[in-house]
Amino acid sequence: MEPPEDVALPAGVSAELAVQLVARQKAVAVGKLVPAGTYVLSADTIVVGPRGPLGKPRTPEIAREMLHDLRGKRHTVLTGVCAMCTESEREALGVSRSAVKFCDFTDDALDMYVASGEPLDRAGAYAIQGGGSDFVEAVAGRIDTVIGLDVGLALRLLGEIGYPDPLPRTTDIMLTATRQRRPLAPLRTATRV
Repeated sequence: MEPPEDVALPAGVSAELAVQLVARQKAVAVGKLVPAGTYVLSADTIVVGPRGPLGKPRTPEIAREMLHDLRGKRHTVLTGVCAMCTESEREALGVSRSAVKFCDFTDDALDMYVASGEPLDRAGAYAIQGGGSDFVEAVAGRIDTVIGLDVGLALRLLGEIGYPDPLPRTTDIMLTATRQRRPLAPLRTATRV
């Protein structure tokens, strides 16, 4: 279920707290639309670049500017998660942090990605699970944080508010697709001429 409209980051608080508060605002908005006793899980993700928190670009020009600022640099991705039960008003909040390093991509690659339309309405103007992965050199932390929902954190918070068992263990959740490994080619022996 989609929450109504994006909400702005609260002013005057740290990015870590702000992203949790926005996730909570989303959960409260959805909680008003569902029956009592419903468990609600919400999340919000922000990218903190060299000049501070980046929102979602509304135009291709803003998306290009954001990605240009991130090019070749390290930035932080924060995902705030809120779990609540509407009947008991129990709730739990948490935040997950990952660092992402972008490669030094070309202007042509940047223009092509922006023209695809994918950066619009994405925190920091990219989707790591999509074409934005071409710009990523390294991720320190959980990839699901960068995608937008730290599964392990979400499961822990649901457990804290009394979500009925059985909850899957974090290790039961595959975060990446399994790849078929190709067998190694046999070594060639050197021939002397």
